[in-house]
Amino acid sequence: MLLRSLSEHAAGCFYGSELLASQLWIFLQQTASGDETQRVKALQETCYQQLIESVDNRHPRRYRLNDISQLMNQLCDGELFHTGRLPWLTKLFDQLMVRNGDLICYRETEVQAYARLTAELDPTLLVAWNLSQWLEESSNPTANDIQRIVAVQDTFFAPPGNPVQPFAEGHVHIGGVTADSAILDEYLLANPASKLPENKRSTPWHLQQTSQLNNLLERLRALLWLLLDGKSDDPATCIYQQSQRENSAARIHPWQEEWANLVPQLSMPLHKARLPDWEMTAKVHAVNEVGSPGWLLSQFAVAMKCSLRGRWLWLQLYLCRCYRSPQATPQVRVAILCWYQSLNEFRRRLIMDGQGLTRFSKHYFNGPLGRGSKALRKDNIRQLLSVAGDVVEIKSHPGAFSADFAADFATTLAQETGFILPDAPYIFGEHEIVPDAKVHNYMQQLERWHFCGHFSRSAMPLQRGRAPVANMRALWKSAIELMKKADNTAAWNRREFMMGYRNPHFHFQPARWFRGLDVAGDENDLRIEWFAPVLRWLRRGLISRPEGECASAGFHLSIHAGEDYSHPLSGLRHIDETVRFCEMRDGDRLGHALALGIEPQWWMARQGEMILPADEHLDNLVWLWHYAVTLSGRLPLAQQVQSQLARRIARFFPVSGWQSVPDLAGCRDSAPLKHENVNPEILFRAWLLRKNCHFRLMQLHGGTPLSTLEFSALPDFTFLKSPDPAAVLYANRHQHLSAASAQPLVIVRIGDEWQAQSDHIAQGGKRTMGDSGILEDIDTPAEVEFMHAVQDYLLDRYDRIGLIIETNPTSNIYIARLEKHREHPIFRWNPPDETLLAAGEVYNRFGLRRGPMRVLINTDDPGVMPTTLRTEYLLLREAAIESGISRTVAERWLEQIRQYGIEQFHRNHMPVFSPL
Repeated sequence: MLLRSLSEHAAGCFYGSELLASQLWIFLQQTASGDETQRVKALQETCYQQLIESVDNRHPRRYRLNDISQLMNQLCDGELFHTGRLPWLTKLFDQLMVRNGDLICYRETEVQAYARLTAELDPTLLVAWNLSQWLEESSNPTANDIQRIVAVQDTFFAPPGNPVQPFAEGHVHIGGVTADSAILDEYLLANPASKLPENKRSTPWHLQQTSQLNNLLERLRALLWLLLDGKSDDPATCIYQQSQRENSAARIHPWQEEWANLVPQLSMPLHKARLPDWEMTAKVHAVNEVGSPGWLLSQFAVAMKCSLRGRWLWLQLYLCRCYRSPQATPQVRVAILCWYQSLNEFRRRLIMDGQGLTRFSKHYFNGPLGRGSKALRKDNIRQLLSVAGDVVEIKSHPGAFSADFAADFATTLAQETGFILPDAPYIFGEHEIVPDAKVHNYMQQLERWHFCGHFSRSAMPLQRGRAPVANMRALWKSAIELMKKADNTAAWNRREFMMGYRNPHFHFQPARWFRGLDVAGDENDLRIEWFAPVLRWLRRGLISRPEGECASAGFHLSIHAGEDYSHPLSGLRHIDETVRFCEMRDGDRLGHALALGIEPQWWMARQGEMILPADEHLDNLVWLWHYAVTLSGRLPLAQQVQSQLARRIARFFPVSGWQSVPDLAGCRDSAPLKHENVNPEILFRAWLLRKNCHFRLMQLHGGTPLSTLEFSALPDFTFLKSPDPAAVLYANRHQHLSAASAQPLVIVRIGDEWQAQSDHIAQGGKRTMGDSGILEDIDTPAEVEFMHAVQDYLLDRYDRIGLIIETNPTSNIYIARLEKHREHPIFRWNPPDETLLAAGEVYNRFGLRRGPMRVLINTDDPGVMPTTLRTEYLLLREAAIESGISRTVAERWLEQIRQYGIEQFHRNHMPVFSPL
């Protein structure tokens, strides 16, 4: 979770506090009576108290109340709402932003502070406030100047990319790529009466969030209709009468005569409201003085009518100009500030900021809000491919890949880059287009991306407290349909692809756009063992293809693993299972893999108690025991922990219940395994057997594999049918999973050897918590240190087989137990200063590593966690400098990673269009 300072929290609360916005909303709905100055003064005092409460509520008991109150006293002074000044915006702009000619972008040296700010409020507000100040202070700016400057600004205000240094985005989910204009297009300017739907299966938390967000959305819309000269279908409440429209050209401010009493407008039912007529609004206000609020409103209307990229900035510039206007009343300023506070609170709900993937998948991803939209694809592409040579590998579920998806992507990409599909030689003659220079440029644009399909780990548990089980029938069905979809040639004969297969002038092979396979979602729900057989079958070689297809390489793997875990051993084992069960090879990639880099002792100190099911705890101990045996000849520490782990395994194996089969119809006949006959080696061999698909084993009904699919799914079929104890354990475990057998919880803590050998721990950890079914266990310092050694050993092994780690720094900061970018394990995997990898140095304490691990830098979800790819590089550069690395060394290090990303894209990409 991103760590912020008190002043940053204070600024975030001032411009995004729901408590304060509610108070301003109440003020606006009250009929003016008595002395208006006293009403505003009372509101200032209310704001002061509410802001103190907001900061303390967001971060309970973290800050001293007098520190908070002193800051808020500066924000809520006597000038608030009486003048066109808003606190901190100018200071924040000067500190974080810079004008570079017509461009406004954040300062590269302040990128970390900027990243923290964007989690609290929309950075467009800073830019709009600065531009409004420029309009106020400059002498007669021309319309062309203002239009040019607004049009050139980037959505995230990142410094412009170098055209000779393209970047490769290798891990980004298309549904998580959106600009802040998504709020405008998808929510604010949607049907005025529409509400966020309530899912019948929603939890009480989701229902509460939906209700809160609908109230927030209703307030935002009501204020926006009013600030945009909104109209009602009811003539009695219509803000604009016809006579006012005729005279509006003479008025500088659209709100000049309509704010005497806001109560009728703000209380107007939304079903009577309607969106402004953009064409009429543009014409009515276009004759106003250039740079005035009215003129800016006309420009916003034009941007909305034409779907221009700067529409979000035009809106905020208009509102800032209104707030700064000397003619604005306190009531107008209260309405604008209320709108901004409600907007930033709404925006904050769109940003994932909290611990763990479970929070992401259940509260954010399946929450009432979403940021992915087909209508915003153009903004998405502009954010992904901002420089001519940029390339991207897009992640989404396999069903999203289709001719419609590729055609939509191709169209918007061509429009954004200016390489439009050339005209056909005659009507309906797209299949006769000859590959000349223009056609070649168009096709090159369509080769700048490819697709990685991810299967979802999300699954509903059969019962509360029971581990979820994958729907293997549906999973295999989706894999088979995926292979068939690529053979559907007719769907791809479209104009966007110059009629595809029908064009005799080039070879068209759209299946080559689909290059990668992934498993995404909450890895705490479904383990990789459920998906590994499917992935192995999908990437098998030498398969039958339609006649005329050219030879193609198979899928590469890019699998999420070790991102979120309840214990460092769980995360490490998940990664090792992914590598082993999926048979990963040279060029395959591990997504996130934090468990392979964050030091266990450091992580445990932040986590505190570690709570996990008993079977998972047993798996962890068995897995670590195996590596203690493996490294016992190289590392004295491994010998030290080996016997301790064996004793712990012996204690927890009886709790698993795997010795005997539950009383289920159709289970295999086998004598119950005796506890004394099961040792750690047998348990480890049973763990290795999990790469086999139990669903396919049961589908054979005692027969033998016949198809390629069955052989891929059951590589150890012969052994599984044997009476070996490992095979029996494999079968017993799956029977327990099918029966949804309850597993007790284990609370694991760090303790010394004496605590680990205390009586109640040695007897199973049941002394203090036996009545609740919760067990206890202790990780000793030696075992925690050995986990660190295993990380180094695996990094060396994975590097030798050619694996790559996909790092997603900002995403990890928002979700994992990291607070700053310099804490990210990329500095351990691939340090800028390689001398730190020498034997005995900080990143190679046990002498098990021989060099750096190959890494890529990506964004993951650059709308869910606001960032851009170039921003990620700058964040890591500043983090490296903070760690004592010189700027030159840090930039050289990042340049190597950038070039390697481009190389990996082209290594995996295969040409979709091949001129004949």
